Amino acid sequence: MKTISVWLFMSLFSVVTTAQDSPSQTDAVDFKTAAVAINVNENSEIISGTVTYEVEILKDIPSLFVDAKNITRYDVKLDGKPVKSAYNEKQIVVKSRFRESVTHQLTIEFSTDPNKALYHIDRDNDGKWDQIWTQGQGKYTSNWLPSIDDMNDKIIWNISVTIPSQYTAVANGVLVDKIEIDDHRTYHYNMEFPMSSYLVALVVGRYNLKEQITSSKKQIELYYYPEDAHKLPATYKHSVQIFDILEQEIGIEYPWKVYRQIPVKDFLYSGMENTTATIFSDQFMVDDIAFNDGNYITVNAHELAHQWFGNLVTETEGKHHWLQEGFATYYSMLAERDIYGDDHYYMMLFENAESLIAQTKSGKGTALLDASASSLTFYQHGAWALHALRAQLGDTDFKQGIRTYLKKYAGRNVTTDDFLQVMAATSGKDLTEYKNRWLTNTQFPSAEALTLLRKSIFMEQYFQLAARSISPFDEAFNSYKETLRAPVNELLVEEMIKQLTLHKKNDRIIELYKQAAATGNVKVRQAIALSLQEYDPALDKILRTMLYDDSYLTRESALFLLWQGNPTERHAILEETRAQWNSMSPSLEMAWIALALNSGDFKNNEKYKYLQRLSSFTSPEQSTQTRSAAFDYLINLDAMSAQNYRDLMDACVHHSWRFYKNSRDIFEALYKKNEHRVVIDKVLATMPEEEQKRIRDLFKV
Repeated sequence: MKTISVWLFMSLFSVVTTAQDSPSQTDAVDFKTAAVAINVNENSEIISGTVTYEVEILKDIPSLFVDAKNITRYDVKLDGKPVKSAYNEKQIVVKSRFRESVTHQLTIEFSTDPNKALYHIDRDNDGKWDQIWTQGQGKYTSNWLPSIDDMNDKIIWNISVTIPSQYTAVANGVLVDKIEIDDHRTYHYNMEFPMSSYLVALVVGRYNLKEQITSSKKQIELYYYPEDAHKLPATYKHSVQIFDILEQEIGIEYPWKVYRQIPVKDFLYSGMENTTATIFSDQFMVDDIAFNDGNYITVNAHELAHQWFGNLVTETEGKHHWLQEGFATYYSMLAERDIYGDDHYYMMLFENAESLIAQTKSGKGTALLDASASSLTFYQHGAWALHALRAQLGDTDFKQGIRTYLKKYAGRNVTTDDFLQVMAATSGKDLTEYKNRWLTNTQFPSAEALTLLRKSIFMEQYFQLAARSISPFDEAFNSYKETLRAPVNELLVEEMIKQLTLHKKNDRIIELYKQAAATGNVKVRQAIALSLQEYDPALDKILRTMLYDDSYLTRESALFLLWQGNPTERHAILEETRAQWNSMSPSLEMAWIALALNSGDFKNNEKYKYLQRLSSFTSPEQSTQTRSAAFDYLINLDAMSAQNYRDLMDACVHHSWRFYKNSRDIFEALYKKNEHRVVIDKVLATMPEEEQKRIRDLFKV
């Protein structure tokens, strides 16, 4: 079983559809193809190039528009000739006597200075970008490339990118050629089938590539940083299996010729399903040990499922967003079912149901067909709706309906009624009541969900054990002993461990912990380590073995507990673990340093070295998650340096809203305290005037 951290959960369920930023013109104009040529300058963040659209006029009109923002320069030609145009900060409006049934070539030469949707990243903090990536959904590709925000106008994209030769460029479609010109390289990517503009992808950076072939002979390209070669097997574990099971479950071959997965730094979300090219957070690049603490499998399966549900077949508007996110969530759960088993699948359903019931009780529940619904509704409720539909129709009719739906609407936009009509026609069943209960009901149908869960023998066992959470320990003890009877189910044992924290410790509880730890199950031992709030001498021997488990989370928790409970051995424990561990996660290393700084027996020069290392974790070179944790450690240690304050101010204007919001909260709290305010003001005074102004305007200081 895998672990999903809070960070992963929050970021995975974050990309929601937003209202289109411009009016639709699909009744008058059909943008058929787009030939894009982009030039990337290593000394600038300006994006320049040309895009040529083949445009079919559907009715007589005096003008058409292309969505375009952040334009610094543009020139427009129609069929190779200059044409009257205007720019209104949102669109380039082209004026001409457009006549029905005529096809034109519309060419726009442009430069853009994007403030979102395309991001220049300085991975090594040397003041120059060394990575570029895009995020179109919710941000609009038109922020960097004149394009069509309306997802109902699907276009066949052919993209060429010219970059400095030390980098690799990745975009949508098949790489047809790669041309070296002096110290630059041009990549040409072609698509055969149309897609919405929000799915246009571009990544530029230093990458290596590993190729794999699926059972259906499709090519998977797995990208990684050269320094992360050792993380490749764990990160992309089960990738071919996930691909194969989705093709098998969906019943339609992967609809594109190639599939790529590209990690990037400081991505806005966990992943984004751009057609043929999923971009994902490099936080998921993990080694074999970190794999047990949180991994890429859920995101891997979710984004791949979107290649059918979202990319091949696309919603018409936000109220039908579940046709993308609910489907991707459901099919990713089926992939995990194949990897981890039925019990894992039903536990995911149960946990999702708990979250949805809590949302209903809080008064925040909405219908699945509500454009303003939460991510929880679109994703988890959507997945539940499909699970319920499959139960109602049966496997055969459900899978036949999905195949028919995808074949009928391939390359098109759809509504929920389009989907339901296909499923009803295929199965011969009336789905009116289903729609009322699962799609338009503002409350999650908890009773129906419970009935479906109880079809699992495992869930009956789980419910019986969960009921013991309100029982006195003496009454629950026999159930706990039964839970540990071989072969153990790690999900049931994890529930038992959670319940043990509700009771006052006694010898029998200690024995249960020991028996659970003796299973050797990494996830069970992790659950024990994370559940213990304080050191217990009776568990000392077990905790010492946990220092070397294949889980950085387990090691970190065990280290703290042993440090807490053995004040005379602190130095020895810390020295031994540092000598024995071949690798540490940033979180584990920061925890180790914090404990060393609070321990005796370390020399001052050693502590100085450790503090310098801890301070380095606030640098933009680190992940946003690591930087946030480092700020917390340094503030609690009262050890913020001038550079740490500078890094904090950099974090306050970061492009990731969760990170900058947390950083701004930290800044405001510190600035209220005189001792911090004095240092901050001194650091501010040394910064370039433009950066100073940005911070002063932001915080009114």
